[in-house]
Amino acid sequence: MGVAGALAAAVGIGHPWWAMVAAAAPLSAPGRQHQVLRAGHRIAGTTLGLLPAAALLSLGLEPVPIVLVVVALQVVTELLVPRNYALALLFITPMALLMGTVAAQPSTRALIVDRGVETAIGALVAITLVVVEHRHTTK
Repeated sequence: MGVAGALAAAVGIGHPWWAMVAAAAPLSAPGRQHQVLRAGHRIAGTTLGLLPAAALLSLGLEPVPIVLVVVALQVVTELLVPRNYALALLFITPMALLMGTVAAQPSTRALIVDRGVETAIGALVAITLVVVEHRHTTK
């Protein structure tokens, strides 16, 4: 996770902890194949989730409507996570980005770019770690 965070910080975008979470999530899955699959789901689901996130962020909602949308997204997320991680990320991504806008109104473009890039960094670091660990244990 530290490597993912350091790489994201080196890129100079605003939320390196997103890369750290994206690195940790795949590694929590049991077995190498599931870890790589989870990383792929993280990238695909987050990338697709950026579309509804951008649409919701562009609405410029006030805090109360944001909270109501976040609650609805949380309910759907809880129903989907056990069944399909990638599909759940379609709802996790806008939920996470909306929650950060309650206190401040950051640039929608910056949030979308940061989330996409940092998720890719973290997931790719996780995949790299899985591959290196596999090579090390098979020698």
